[in-house]
Amino acid sequence: MARIMKKTMTLLLAVLLLSSGSSYACVGKTLMVGTTGSLQQNLMAQMLSLLITERTGTTVKIVNFKSNEEAHQALLKADLDMYVEYTGVGQVKILGKAAIAEAPELYKAVKDVYNQELNLVWLKPFGFEEKKLAPDGTVAEAAPVVRKDTLKKFPALARLINKLGGKVDTATIHKLEEQSAKGEEQQVKKVARDFLRQNRLI
Repeated sequence: MARIMKKTMTLLLAVLLLSSGSSYACVGKTLMVGTTGSLQQNLMAQMLSLLITERTGTTVKIVNFKSNEEAHQALLKADLDMYVEYTGVGQVKILGKAAIAEAPELYKAVKDVYNQELNLVWLKPFGFEEKKLAPDGTVAEAAPVVRKDTLKKFPALARLINKLGGKVDTATIHKLEEQSAKGEEQQVKKVARDFLRQNRLI
């Protein structure tokens, strides 16, 4: 009897895995993606939202915040799953630490502290820098910051989002911003979708 039960459970599990249709399946929860409202932030939030929705079928809601600090607090309180942060902002404004000039060193320093002390994970940088947002003019790379428990619930999510790593260099983000000049949500969404399609990400 026990052997039959075990065999039945194994078959059921196989059917469930096959019926999921995607190794990226994150169905059953709405993921919350934050933006601080700038055109650049809105573009990247839409890009993350579309990538996740198109590739996994997961519902994604974009939430607006007044500042990086406010978005960070929402992340800590689990009111948010992820948002795009800048390494210089994270290091100086969020962590209150000294600025670091070298981009790789800055990224590693911020990533380590967020991971060890805040249970937040910095994924791969998109590929562009935003110096005007960096305290003291340091190399502020943009990258998604995600709650660790979100990544535990959806193990394939990091691998999916990291497909954007290095894909959006400085020239590209400026071009995308120009194409989204009016800042209207539908236009921003269209520009983000076109970029993802052109790069065969959706």
